[in-house]
Amino acid sequence: MIPSSRFFPIGLAALGAVFLLASCEKAAPYLDQVKKALDRETDEELAARKPVAPEDIPPPPAPVKMEPLVNKEARVSILGYHDFTGGTSTNDMILNVEDFRRQMQAIRDAKLPVISMRQFLDWKQGKSDIPAECVMITIDDGWKATHTLALGVLKEFGYPFTVFLYKNYINIGGRSLTHEEVREIAQSGGTISSHSVSHQNLSRKGGRGDEAYDAWLRVELAESMRYLEETYGDTGAVVKTFAYPFGIYNDRVLEIVREAGYEACFTVNGKKTGWEEKDFEIGRYVVHGTTLANFDPALDFGGGAVTTGGRKLLAEQTSEDGAAQGPLVSVKPAANTVIGNRLPLIEVDLSKLTGVDPASIVLRISGFGRVSHQFDPASGRLTYQVPQRLRVETCAVQLSFRYAGSKDNELIGWTFQIDPLADYLSSDSTAPGKNDPLAPASTDEAALAPPTATPSL
Repeated sequence: MIPSSRFFPIGLAALGAVFLLASCEKAAPYLDQVKKALDRETDEELAARKPVAPEDIPPPPAPVKMEPLVNKEARVSILGYHDFTGGTSTNDMILNVEDFRRQMQAIRDAKLPVISMRQFLDWKQGKSDIPAECVMITIDDGWKATHTLALGVLKEFGYPFTVFLYKNYINIGGRSLTHEEVREIAQSGGTISSHSVSHQNLSRKGGRGDEAYDAWLRVELAESMRYLEETYGDTGAVVKTFAYPFGIYNDRVLEIVREAGYEACFTVNGKKTGWEEKDFEIGRYVVHGTTLANFDPALDFGGGAVTTGGRKLLAEQTSEDGAAQGPLVSVKPAANTVIGNRLPLIEVDLSKLTGVDPASIVLRISGFGRVSHQFDPASGRLTYQVPQRLRVETCAVQLSFRYAGSKDNELIGWTFQIDPLADYLSSDSTAPGKNDPLAPASTDEAALAPPTATPSL
């Protein structure tokens, strides 16, 4: 019997549900397969989850070498000395040891670091840095006074230094250094380097042909270094550098010092050494024993005064509200000016400083060394009349003194230039007591006259 029509819609719905359920049951295995395929990990994913054996771990990348930071704007002032004496020097190559001590003190007062030869070479080779302004000390030849006089001063200040020795003047008696003295120098902060075998002019062929000349140069340059390394190499103080005898060299000498493996070679041309200076033509300021010439320019790195403290004293001062008050110390001739007078009056006004100690004052003029100045404590005015016509284009002045506000001696240095034409154009240009004949003359002649105070010694 056919169901009533009123029941038909319900029957069709139920029948559809039955068919749908049957279809889902048939589709279940297929869906499971799809799900498994979607859930399956890739080979890369499986490998990532697999434990890695130690031998399969790749080594870490090599570390990147970091180059040291080197100040290529730094400058080095290299001093050159020869022999020393405890008495008065009559030879430019022999310096009184007390003058030497004062120069070492001046370096300390100037707050200029002293570096060793190894520090200098490492800087030039880009291995390590040095202070922006610094000094290096060298001593040539091998005189006994290097040990008996200079070494004590250098140890007192703790300064490193280099001794350039020539083979034929070692341990031969007289005034030459003994082997024991060289070793003590090496153990006291000294570097040992070469100054040739026989200390002859290396550019003079002396009648030798080219081959004989080259052979002689190789002996002078290579044998001298071999001897030092063989004799003192165990001290660790031998460094392969060379100082040209008399500062003289030529192109062939330059070729053979390179061939001999030297790291640097030194001349006697006074100039500051920069990072790009040629390694085999490095200048030195050779200090004269009689006039102390070259020392003042060696310490002058520009800016007028030699020291940080000195620069502050010579610099323009301002009040709390910004008003200009002038420098604490004023000098004449002024720093970096050009004057026509070859007999200038050196003047320093210390009146703004309290407690200036007259006994501490030391004045030096290039070409004259230490001079007997005049100082009036009441006015704070120091003067020195240059006694002979200056024959240089640049005159350097250095003043050391102590006052109530300073812990150590202050060191002030400055330079001025001479115009030689003024003297030739006018006989009145060069006259004692005139500081700047190129400027309008002062109407106060009394102010220009030196005070009548007892000279300081």
